[in-house]
Amino acid sequence: MLASWLARATAVSAAAITILLALALPAGAAQVKEVGVLSDKTLSLGGLGHMTFVDEGDIFRLCDDDINGRTMYGALFYDSYIGTGGYERVLTISDSDNKGCNQKPYNIGNSGNYIMTICEGRYPLRALEVDGVCTHSGSFNE
Repeated sequence: MLASWLARATAVSAAAITILLALALPAGAAQVKEVGVLSDKTLSLGGLGHMTFVDEGDIFRLCDDDINGRTMYGALFYDSYIGTGGYERVLTISDSDNKGCNQKPYNIGNSGNYIMTICEGRYPLRALEVDGVCTHSGSFNE
């Protein structure tokens, strides 16, 4: 009698665990995609402007958000995993009006890291500039 009861309890527990795992796996996969490297990223410079990487199509969009008359400048920097000579600028973009944003395509890959940097009034010279008129994103890739 006890053996029969234990067998039923084990079967019910195994079925319950199987159902819970089946329900949890899709949620876990969706969560990884949301926080993974394959997503849109936006970098803002204190209300002056922002730069967005749009993963669908690998588009970089720069927007001047202020009417102060100063142009916003953005750049994309790349550092290869193979020849790590440091970050080098691979894309530049600018926007100087509030009538829309300028955009450029750039096909990023997964053989290194990328950093977006934006500045007010001049192009970024280095990937990790932070000097009051510039800021940068964290590194990312596909």
